[in-house]
Amino acid sequence: MIPRSYVIIGCGHFGGCAVEKLHRKDPHSKIIVVDKSKEAIKKISHLPAETVICDGLLYLKKFFSEGRSANYIVPAVPFHLAFEFILSRLKPTGAKRRKVSILPGVPNPMRGKKGDLYTSLANFFCPEDCPEPAQYCTLTKEKRRKPLYKILMDLRGPFESKVIRSHQLGPGMGGFRYMDLLDLLQDLREIKTPGRLILISTASRCHGVTSAILV
Repeated sequence: MIPRSYVIIGCGHFGGCAVEKLHRKDPHSKIIVVDKSKEAIKKISHLPAETVICDGLLYLKKFFSEGRSANYIVPAVPFHLAFEFILSRLKPTGAKRRKVSILPGVPNPMRGKKGDLYTSLANFFCPEDCPEPAQYCTLTKEKRRKPLYKILMDLRGPFESKVIRSHQLGPGMGGFRYMDLLDLLQDLREIKTPGRLILISTASRCHGVTSAILV
């Protein structure tokens, strides 16, 4: 079996925890950890992971440009990594960021500084080690009705809604498939009609962030 590979962008609290959890769960995997802080990287120097001192978004762009591949990208940075990567690739063709309006039907919306929209099925702080069961909430034990990634996929309006699903890789840890990111980028590049508003979300069963791009 070919070992799985992970690229963790960010080595703060959540990024560092992700390295430890992935190593315990999948000890034969290849793990690359990226952070621009030498001090952050030093904290995981005892673990068998490749470390890179670099801006996370710049590294991901270089990773893509070199034609490299990984199974999962684990975002552990305080911005919408998948969206920022897509925007950086499409800007040369005229793509522009747009603010996201408060969308009807999304749970517990909260706007970010750049105009992103954060949504969550929870109106409380979730435990860091939540295993994200499919049928019920870990904390409240209430039955789940519809996962957030599906709610965002089903949005309708003067836009198209595209969702990159964040998969549970371990308790309290999620990541998206690298190929899902590249497939979405290719879909957007193939749009022939200019001036289309696209909502791009990264979302798990419970939490998500939505950004908007005009292509």
